[in-house]
Amino acid sequence: MESLYKNKFSSYLITGLLGAAIIAAVANVIFIASGFTFGHNIGFIGQDRDTLYIVFITFATVMAVLIGTILFYFLQKFTKKPVVWFGVIVFLGFLFNTFTAEVDLSLDYKATAHLIHVIVSGLAIYLVPKLSKN
Repeated sequence: MESLYKNKFSSYLITGLLGAAIIAAVANVIFIASGFTFGHNIGFIGQDRDTLYIVFITFATVMAVLIGTILFYFLQKFTKKPVVWFGVIVFLGFLFNTFTAEVDLSLDYKATAHLIHVIVSGLAIYLVPKLSKN
């Protein structure tokens, strides 16, 4: 039986970059919209560890989706249910990020971080396998 997913590693890197760009853009739109909704500052870059910034959100999202896509490459090579295992890994990452946001962020940014984590995780579970299909 032929795999439904691409076989070349380079195609996964391209998929990861495309997915990362889409998801990072969505995450930043959510951050900006949440800033207007919840009243927290919308900063491009800064040094406060308990604050969210556009550059940090973009970097973290791109790295997570790129690493997730590489993991998905190996999962589809070595497991029979790569989408299920990928979903489990993303969900565990979601739980870790949610816990970290709850512990590390100032109160003003917690709701925004949780919203971003839910949507980014859901989009990753949906987009990475979808964009990886032949």
